[in-house]
Amino acid sequence: MSRLFDLAHRTAFLIAVTAMLLGEARAEDAVLLASTVPGYAPGMVVSSNDRLSVPDGASATLLFESGGMLRLRGPFEGTLGQQQAKGGESSVAMLADMFRLHGVDATVIGGTRSTGPTRTTPILDDVQVDPQRSGTYCVEPQTAVWINRPSTEHGVYALQRMGRNRTLGWPANALRIEWPADVPIDDGSQFEITTDGAARTTVTFHVMPAATGATRIAQGVLFGCHDQFDDELRRIARSAATPELWMTTDRGRHPAYHAGDPIGLTIMSDVDGYLYCIASRDDGTAAPIFPAGAVDGAQLRGSAPLSIPGRRQSIGLTAFPGLDRVHCWLADRDITPELPHALLGAPAGRLPDQLAGDLDFLFSRIGGTRIAADVLTVKVE
Repeated sequence: MSRLFDLAHRTAFLIAVTAMLLGEARAEDAVLLASTVPGYAPGMVVSSNDRLSVPDGASATLLFESGGMLRLRGPFEGTLGQQQAKGGESSVAMLADMFRLHGVDATVIGGTRSTGPTRTTPILDDVQVDPQRSGTYCVEPQTAVWINRPSTEHGVYALQRMGRNRTLGWPANALRIEWPADVPIDDGSQFEITTDGAARTTVTFHVMPAATGATRIAQGVLFGCHDQFDDELRRIARSAATPELWMTTDRGRHPAYHAGDPIGLTIMSDVDGYLYCIASRDDGTAAPIFPAGAVDGAQLRGSAPLSIPGRRQSIGLTAFPGLDRVHCWLADRDITPELPHALLGAPAGRLPDQLAGDLDFLFSRIGGTRIAADVLTVKVE
């Protein structure tokens, strides 16, 4: 009986370990497509074990290695793997459901894992290695790999791996040579390119699995093949990410100030756009904040925080009784010529009362653009 008991326990233990390992294997890594989170830049890899911190109201749009896309809106603090482990093997849609069960605002972008570019994704048929620059390259079985002639050829160049050397030479007037046929490239192969025996650069190769569309691009970026896939990643982001606007203060999203305190604002968008902001009081009066007097006008770069006061807008806000809201609108094209001049005028100049009360309607009726908006309430004691 005890032998059977021990066997049963060992079997249960192995099953538990196997399930745990399979759970870990199922956890997907992701690439950041767009973000309104300070410090989170598009193209950043978010592994299943990385801690993701999305503040209240901010958003992060992720492209998973399976090709699915998910937008998370804060507050969220945790890892992607924790949520995937709770749901087991799942689609991005099921992962979104797991987030929602734990009170996180999660939206699937595009609906299915096949969502992605409609045109052909990068064809890796001609990879050119720069011997003077370290890099990571994705290849396929049919890929032709070349080594460009170095701009300065002082010394003897060679490929080195695991203690073995293969001398390189470029015929006269040849701009590149084929990768030596006697130096095989496997998934994860790493070579040093040396000059007179001294390591100069490191070249890493990854063999791409069979995939298409957004899945292929996500896998290429996760492998580290940025030169080959970053342009397509940006194109996916432009088509998938809708304008998102997020604001906070130096005292958070729900701040309290005393009259006379300076107010520091941080504003972020997940896409390139044009920003227009005002401050309003509880008596209905309003004054322009941005781009009034700002360097470089209304343009705002995606995922680049704008500080007010800051380099582009030196004049900030001062808390006083009656200042209760900051309103901002982001357009995906320059609508400055279509806006009233008073909205773009001198900082702190009072807007006409009728204009101050009609701003939401004013922005909503401008055609040919997508508009995102955010409102921040400021309590002044």
